[in-house]
Amino acid sequence: MDVDAPDKFQDLMNIPAGDEATVESGAGGELEICQELLDQLRVNPKQVTDDAQYPNIAIAKRGYLGTAPRTPKTAIAFNVLEAYRQLHRVCPKLSVYAQVQALCHLHGNPFNRSFVEQFSATFDVYLEILHRVESRVNVTLRRDTPEWRLRNACPPCMYTLTNEPDLGLSMLCSMDGNSSLKLVDSSVRCGDVRQDERTHRIQDLLLTPDMVDIFKDEVASSSSGKAPAVQHNGDNEHPSPNLLSSADCVEKWRAAAPEERKRAFALFHTTGVFASFCRHGHALVYCDMIRSGELRKYALAVIDRLMAVFGSHIGLGYDVGCDTSKTVMSSSLQARAEDQHLRLIVPAFHGHQHNRLCQLDWHPMYIKGAGKEDFEGCERAFKDSNMLASGTRLSTAFHRHQAIEQHWVFRTLDKHADSGTFLLHNYKQALGIIRKDGADLRILSAKLGTTSADYIQYFKAEKMYLEGLKKEPEEVSLRLEYLDTLQELEEAQHVRGAAITAVKNRYRNAWRKLEEAEAHTVALEEQLSIGDRWTSTHPEYVKAMSEMTMRKYRLALDKLERLVVQRLLELTKLSMGGIAYKLREKIGQALRTRAEAIRKALDEYNKQASLLNPPRPKLRWEELIDLSSVGAFDLLRNARQDIRELKWADPLHREATRLYFNIQRAQEELTRCNVEVRRILTSMYDEHLDYWHAVALSIIPNPTLACELSKRWVERDRINACVARRLQQIALLPGFSGALEIGQRVGIRTEDAEWVEVDATLVTTNDHDEDDDDDDAEPLEAPSNTETAEALVDFIDRLEIS
Repeated sequence: MDVDAPDKFQDLMNIPAGDEATVESGAGGELEICQELLDQLRVNPKQVTDDAQYPNIAIAKRGYLGTAPRTPKTAIAFNVLEAYRQLHRVCPKLSVYAQVQALCHLHGNPFNRSFVEQFSATFDVYLEILHRVESRVNVTLRRDTPEWRLRNACPPCMYTLTNEPDLGLSMLCSMDGNSSLKLVDSSVRCGDVRQDERTHRIQDLLLTPDMVDIFKDEVASSSSGKAPAVQHNGDNEHPSPNLLSSADCVEKWRAAAPEERKRAFALFHTTGVFASFCRHGHALVYCDMIRSGELRKYALAVIDRLMAVFGSHIGLGYDVGCDTSKTVMSSSLQARAEDQHLRLIVPAFHGHQHNRLCQLDWHPMYIKGAGKEDFEGCERAFKDSNMLASGTRLSTAFHRHQAIEQHWVFRTLDKHADSGTFLLHNYKQALGIIRKDGADLRILSAKLGTTSADYIQYFKAEKMYLEGLKKEPEEVSLRLEYLDTLQELEEAQHVRGAAITAVKNRYRNAWRKLEEAEAHTVALEEQLSIGDRWTSTHPEYVKAMSEMTMRKYRLALDKLERLVVQRLLELTKLSMGGIAYKLREKIGQALRTRAEAIRKALDEYNKQASLLNPPRPKLRWEELIDLSSVGAFDLLRNARQDIRELKWADPLHREATRLYFNIQRAQEELTRCNVEVRRILTSMYDEHLDYWHAVALSIIPNPTLACELSKRWVERDRINACVARRLQQIALLPGFSGALEIGQRVGIRTEDAEWVEVDATLVTTNDHDEDDDDDDAEPLEAPSNTETAEALVDFIDRLEIS
């Protein structure tokens, strides 16, 4: 129908608030609507003499948004669009398709697929309007500088104040790849491809392919693929394992595999995202993984951006941080990484699946400044973002980016609201560790007669021992190779006699093998300075056989360890929520297969263990299940020295060492939490000043913008009041060692503080909110200091605008 006529247009204006018309609409022109609305709404409404000339302007004034730029025949209420935006915030699985179906049911109208296209296009316009309003607000608040969002995404991490203690690592964050947010290639879809040249809106969140491809040729695949091994002639039937090198990580983690193994199905244009999050869960940057797996160029691009923005002493967790550190040191980032003291870390959960030597170098338990952070933030973030996959896999690239941006923007808001709870729980955890583990450590130290210096020495001694197991001594390798050659020579000599009496061609092959074995044997004898050839009764032959037995034992142990670790990872995956039925069935089938393979590997291990001199105790199935940490397997590898009498290998001394390092990290966590409490308190105070200043400057020249700022001011102050109450609880904890006081951000002037009359130092009391929903909170007691949090809560409450 034609709505250009005033009478028909007036009928459209009579739609009840919250309802939608169900007639067809024109397609396309979404950006035209947005631009027209914004341009015209800047003008005083009195200057618009004929609303019929601008249908969308008239519709927007009445709370609706048309589905076409010039002649809309369908209108959707702003309230409905905002309701869907907030519903999608809490349930990312909710698609536009489902929302439109629900609206049709509510109005008693039959469902029509054209409604989905209309709603989707209108929702795009609505989000574009919100984005442009956000841009104007940011200009007024002086938040429009490049990378402002990235530099201020997380106040506890980034709102650095003057006179802060040294934290060791200035910022803790993590990065990882996720393969759920795929995008099917348009070439394999049915129908015509819709051209959509719109791009992402948040410029400092997405790293474009051009930014990533800068690093695509920096790491040669050959340098990252395989671990070095002792070379053998022939088929290399008994390779020498590099016992505790990071090559083990290459085999266990796909992210550390060679680049040529990370190919993707041609079905997908984008195979997922590679993202980074701070320790509080705020999204920092991300990039698309295009037609590939988790290539190293994605990690390098993220590291480059983080170092450029956040500077030195970044603690960055990554599943294969041990291997990635080598990649960084062989790339163009080497000099910057060294100058800025970049510290890569293996996350706590994933770290226990690395070998013991890798744990001593990369696990957060042994890294100064890591505190009690587990660096598993990416896993928690991806758990939520995975729910977007069903709605983005078949969308356009623009709609996929739009959904991801919206999700992570909302996540930032939610994480800010939870920041007080995060700090409270971390503070209580650290205090509990210091209290409980401290008591246990004092008992063990008294029993063992050890001190802190001893535990540090145990750590160094264990690391030195494990480093010695990385590779067999060259002499041992040559002796074993010589033994292999002698056995080949003996076999060739035996086959020759049989061949003479059998077939002449077999004789010729056997003779060739004999000549090759003879030549190789002579070469090794010259290299090892062996005068008389070893026989089966020669002492050196017997010794080499013992070494060969030990090598077979280690290989059997390697296989057993690999199968057990895979079983543990599959069991963990099987117990996670949100696992589809088919995937659960596949994991269960793999576990059944793995169990049989483990039993066979266990039998082989026990066979090889019994051949050692002295024989190693056999492992039972029950004992094998208890060896849930790879570090426990590493202690079974000793071959050339007995470590049973060394103190660092004694279970009691090892437990005392673990307690010592755990307490050290807990004390660091307290220090970091004390710093973050002041940072977030100061950021809330400064944010209040920013809004006050912006409203004061806008209320006369642009009252509409001032009204928008005031609404946001009220909302932020309400959220900040909740955060402040959590800070109050932290201040009332027994053992609180910080101070609830407003500081000064580095590089910020203090003249604006005169806008609000409030003391920089706040005072606390043992009064607390009776409606607190923290069931695990301990009884709050008044601390001995005079700084209190009640004034803080009152102050935040007074910030709200009536």
